[in-house]
Amino acid sequence: MATSFALVVLEELPRDLGRVLPLREGAQVLGRTEGADIRLVSDTVSRRHARITVAEGRVTIEDVASTSGTFVNDELVRASQELSPGARLRIGRIVLELVRAEEADARSLAAFGRGHEDG
Repeated sequence: MATSFALVVLEELPRDLGRVLPLREGAQVLGRTEGADIRLVSDTVSRRHARITVAEGRVTIEDVASTSGTFVNDELVRASQELSPGARLRIGRIVLELVRAEEADARSLAAFGRGHEDG
């Protein structure tokens, strides 16, 4: 069985903190436009910001001419870059973590708890 992946929202979108964004096989565009495959509603995200591709158990990301760039572990993405589980993506001011799908719920709860410690 093929490994499946998800992104977990870690920072910037308080109402979405801990939200799990499942990734499907193939290419998906992340952006703020309604036409994006994975919609990130923030004025710091370009309409079509980045493209993430899942194929044959591998995940890659590339920037698609966004205004503010796409970062992996605080490094600017300059070309298609392979991701490993645990990688932190920054799209605008939104921080996401790539996880294996079976780990998404546990990671989501951890992110949600961290965001509500001040409450």
